Amino acid sequence: MAGTSLGWPSPVLAKLSNGGLTMAATNEQQSWMIAMLELGNLLSPIPFGVLVDLVGRKPCLLITGPLYIVSWLMVLCSDTIGVLYWVRLLQGACIGIITTVAPIYIGEIAGDSIRGALSTFFNGMLNAGILYVYCVGPLVSYDALTYYSLLVPCAFLGTCLWIPESPYYYVLRDDDKKAHESVAWLYGDAEPDVVVRELMRIKAEARDDLQQKGSVRDLFRSRCSRKAFLIVQIVAAADVLSGMTTVLAYASSTFAHADTDKTLSPDQFTMLLGVLIFCTTFVTGYLVDKLGRRPLLLFSCFGCGAFELITGLYYYKRWVGFESLGAWIPFTAIGSFAVIYSIGLGPLLPTLQGEMFPSNVRGLASAITSVTLTVISFVGLKMYQVITDQWGIHVNYFIYGTGCLMSFLLIYRFLPETKGKTFAQIQSDIMKTIDDRPSRVKTRRKPVNATTTDV
Repeated sequence: MAGTSLGWPSPVLAKLSNGGLTMAATNEQQSWMIAMLELGNLLSPIPFGVLVDLVGRKPCLLITGPLYIVSWLMVLCSDTIGVLYWVRLLQGACIGIITTVAPIYIGEIAGDSIRGALSTFFNGMLNAGILYVYCVGPLVSYDALTYYSLLVPCAFLGTCLWIPESPYYYVLRDDDKKAHESVAWLYGDAEPDVVVRELMRIKAEARDDLQQKGSVRDLFRSRCSRKAFLIVQIVAAADVLSGMTTVLAYASSTFAHADTDKTLSPDQFTMLLGVLIFCTTFVTGYLVDKLGRRPLLLFSCFGCGAFELITGLYYYKRWVGFESLGAWIPFTAIGSFAVIYSIGLGPLLPTLQGEMFPSNVRGLASAITSVTLTVISFVGLKMYQVITDQWGIHVNYFIYGTGCLMSFLLIYRFLPETKGKTFAQIQSDIMKTIDDRPSRVKTRRKPVNATTTDV
């Protein structure tokens, strides 16, 4: 659902520019329509970061289905850009709920050995929604695209009503019976003693958390939580500074700036981009628990930065008058950037959100991370068209590339490896990085006695 709403502006902007819609919108109005998604995203993370521990993970996720249905019905009933502002605001609020709650839920129901791989499919389904509208949008009318988008939340409600609540939530609520039922459901045909051992492990990890309220003070009171929070905010900033959200929203118009006269159309390039992003998800699902989070994030930051600088250089040459550079250059560069992003920065942020924090502050930390993502994304989405109109599209890619390379240095400095570790082990490793400081006191060698002894 979130991916569908993220990718929806790309074919819609193409229809606006081609005169395929009865409504009219200036570049300024289009940029506001796209950026309203992030304003809506500011509304829900903090409230649902609290509600996730009060009413549960499952109800918070299920509420997004009806809200998305309402938003698409509003699109069908409107023919002005002003109504689309409200639609994007509502969909942004839904994305805020999803990006806050889903990483928590996935991290808590997944076994330690597959948590990374399963978390990457959060991003994989996001990419599936983007690919869906990229492929359907250019082939159908505006209203038909809305009907196709409406099918997604209907399918969500039809298939996810049966999912279990997280056992961690029941443990935090001191409901052992329901926690046992949830673990048994998740483990399927496992022996009863296996279910009991898993439940005891969850209770042991959450025992200390049950004694604390999970407030903002708890999040920042210990050095361990503060460092975990800093690490996740750095990765969140790197995710948005890569510019992927903006690239996805403006994909068709971005390729329209390239020399596409003798190659594929901008819409066809956009479809290929969606296919590349989606297929890469399966590679990431295999690599994340083989190579680890840290190597993939470092590779992703450096690779994204390099290819975005190449893209910026291409559009700079076009901007100063080189007319025959070929559209395959930006597509190859942007496609490579998208693939490398989908290997590290894209799928691994939800993974880190779900595993870096104690369970009593996991919801609050995830909510604040969503706000970080939203604020930076809003600035990027709103300023993209302004920068393009004022200084050229290449300036956007120079900014994104520089941001990725700076993020590479910060992640190299602060991020520990969390592959295959329990929540307790991750917290212990974070504490070790804090406590293992080089000693300031050097050991001095004792002076050699000048006298000799008889043998």
